[in-house]
Amino acid sequence: MVTVVDVAKKAGVSVATVSRVLNSNYLVTKEKRDKVLKAINELGYVPKTTARNEKGSEKKVIVVVAAAIIHDVIAGIQDFGEQHGYEIMISYQASQTKSPQPWSFLPKEQLGGLIILNMLFNEQELQELSEKVPVVQCGQYTSIPNAYTVTVDDENAAYSAVNHLIKTGKRNIAFIGLGMEDGEVSVSPNFSKDRYKGYRKALEDNGIGFNPGLVKYGDYTFESSAQLAKELIEMQAPLDAVFCVTDNIAVACLNTFKEAGYRIPEDVAVCGFDNQEISEMTSPKLTTVDQPFYEIGYESMRMLEGIIKGEISTGRRLLIEHKLIKRGSTVI
Repeated sequence: MVTVVDVAKKAGVSVATVSRVLNSNYLVTKEKRDKVLKAINELGYVPKTTARNEKGSEKKVIVVVAAAIIHDVIAGIQDFGEQHGYEIMISYQASQTKSPQPWSFLPKEQLGGLIILNMLFNEQELQELSEKVPVVQCGQYTSIPNAYTVTVDDENAAYSAVNHLIKTGKRNIAFIGLGMEDGEVSVSPNFSKDRYKGYRKALEDNGIGFNPGLVKYGDYTFESSAQLAKELIEMQAPLDAVFCVTDNIAVACLNTFKEAGYRIPEDVAVCGFDNQEISEMTSPKLTTVDQPFYEIGYESMRMLEGIIKGEISTGRRLLIEHKLIKRGSTVI
């Protein structure tokens, strides 16, 4: 049986791109869309139809509680859900403040489970929630006993990115993360903490001294990231590369350095994380860590179904393999 994976290989694109084409998403370029449609035609691929519940009963509803809407993650969740007879409901939570449970209107027997996407509950809230309904954390996570999580190995991915910068001859590498560090107290998201650990380990393993002055923290906004880049410039300290924990931060840095007259990557190399669409729209294009968002969503839904069916009863953390995409912002 031909699968979306076969179509992706044939077309030379990611599974996420195939999903976007099948769902008529505007983010796909005409070139990639044509490749996918040609592969679908040549392979005779037929999308799976929604599965029926075994007893013909009403479908279980899976609620995705999201602090950030990541299309490819949602697509992976929806595709698995539709193939296995689940309804998917998306609940966007703009803030981390406690709010009424968006699934409370559902009959208890209809709620299948929750997928928490890049949203952090405190330990007590998450523990209480997990005791009432199956929960899988997707992306960011809160550590509790018997937790179920699907993510990339952020520390190892950051390590490979910084190691790449070092192999290109860079030695004075800055780190820009999210949140803030105040002595021993950290209020950074888990993924930012883990990426910082990877950054530090890469420096240590290559015999490069750590300079705390090259570590900056800000928020998700372009303005904050640009300001941090300006602070690095104004320090007039040796600086030849920057590793950023998101692509948005990296793009702001790249533009700020260019406006200040720096050559990219000769004077300052810039590396991001996530492989968002924006990473291919900069000049030069951005080197970044590719997170297979579609697979993360798909595997989160697969794990949740395993819990629902009683096939999984012990907490686990599934690490999805990352890939470093090397582009012009770090290599000539």
